[in-house]
Amino acid sequence: MAMENPTDRQPQIEIAVDLPNIPAIREAARSDDRKNFLSLLQRQLPELPNGSQIMEMPSLEPGSLQIEARLVHADLRGFERPSEEDIQAELRSLIAVVSVPAASAEQYIGAMRKAGLSAGTQTYLAPFDYWVPGLDRPSLFGSRRAAEALVRAGTLREHDFLGQETNLVILDEGFNAGELGLRSRSPLAFVGGWSVTTPKGGSRTPGAAARGGHGTMVALNAVSLAPKARLFDLPLRPGRIVDIGMTTGEVAVALNRIEAEIRLWLRRVFPGPWIFCHPWGIYDRRIEFPRGSYTTDRQHILNRWFRHNDTDGSGHDQIFAAGNGGQFAPHPRCGPRDIGPGHSILGANSSPHVLTVGAVRADGMWIGYSSQGPGQPELSEPPGSLGEKPDICAVSHFSEGQDCAWLSTGTSAACGMAAGAVAALRSEGSPLRSLPSPSLRSHLRQTARKHHQSASLQTDQTYDNRCGYGVLCLEGALKTTPKV
Repeated sequence: MAMENPTDRQPQIEIAVDLPNIPAIREAARSDDRKNFLSLLQRQLPELPNGSQIMEMPSLEPGSLQIEARLVHADLRGFERPSEEDIQAELRSLIAVVSVPAASAEQYIGAMRKAGLSAGTQTYLAPFDYWVPGLDRPSLFGSRRAAEALVRAGTLREHDFLGQETNLVILDEGFNAGELGLRSRSPLAFVGGWSVTTPKGGSRTPGAAARGGHGTMVALNAVSLAPKARLFDLPLRPGRIVDIGMTTGEVAVALNRIEAEIRLWLRRVFPGPWIFCHPWGIYDRRIEFPRGSYTTDRQHILNRWFRHNDTDGSGHDQIFAAGNGGQFAPHPRCGPRDIGPGHSILGANSSPHVLTVGAVRADGMWIGYSSQGPGQPELSEPPGSLGEKPDICAVSHFSEGQDCAWLSTGTSAACGMAAGAVAALRSEGSPLRSLPSPSLRSHLRQTARKHHQSASLQTDQTYDNRCGYGVLCLEGALKTTPKV
């Protein structure tokens, strides 16, 4: 729905912007009056530069990004699902995408900020899966049993804290529910998720991804610690690395919609805490323009979303992988300036409002590809202060005891384990169930163990840029009274 067709073929930059959820815009989107729809949108935006166009409003428009709840194994408990109109009315904002000439992008973002709008350039995101044979000496593999022993997972089973009455969302390429059911040690509590339709990527159905794919690996690590958590699939990212990846704007649209559905009806059908697992991020800042427009900009639409989610009382836990840009074995896709201490934990992964997880082996040794802190000072609280990222580490680089060909690698694997751990700690009956998300993150940092403290529950309470505050310790988390 072009507002103006540029004739000079200037390089274009797409910008996602938060607009007020105005009923007239929603009504115009449902009608065939495209002229009125565009006119209403333009009134909410600063004057567009020459050569610009309004691309889409994925929150509303058919044919753009569509997110639809599909509950395949769920009892709605007599609750009637709301209509699409009701869900759209519940959205906290409407997200539009505009395309502007690259030369005008920075200035136009400034104009939108001056008008009180949250905006940010579209940046493509990728999974944090990696395996570097021969580069992480000594190249010792552990088994899942050894990995779970390191984080003292046995204490969860002793207390029967297995994710009861919690909701765990995996935001990735999707997982295969059948494969998870075969590999999980307990019956899988797969509820369903959200189908995703994109103009170029086709349709992706929850629970139906590749059996050996990245999303299945991440989900298995989560349900191994929280097998009784209700499991939701959000297959937002394309399943092949050659496909165009998901963008920061698409993530914001999806999370905005899901949060609206939780408030409107899902929390009544599925009471209890919600935990979101994000095993993805950005490898190379050369793909964003201007540089830092997402990775260090606290007012970017996605960074702002996580900040508001953490401070508005919703209580949803957001778990992120640190990234695979460690200085000793960085992923080949890493940008030359996006490797090592202070340069490799970027964007939302660096937010102080999420739990950021690095990776160690099953023997507690830090893995050389795990991204190193500190985080980006522009995203810290207060801005400019030291960003103590990662927060903690969990285990990666291990195989299944009965299937050594199945590998859990990258900080994605550690992210899945940490998300499952948080779901287990939030179980019904757990003393940590109702702890606010910021307090739980602090508690996990305070009870983490350093590598040299592997035989003890004592902690030294110091931060380092490789492991954060240390390795996740579930026994310590349950035995220690949290500070609120």
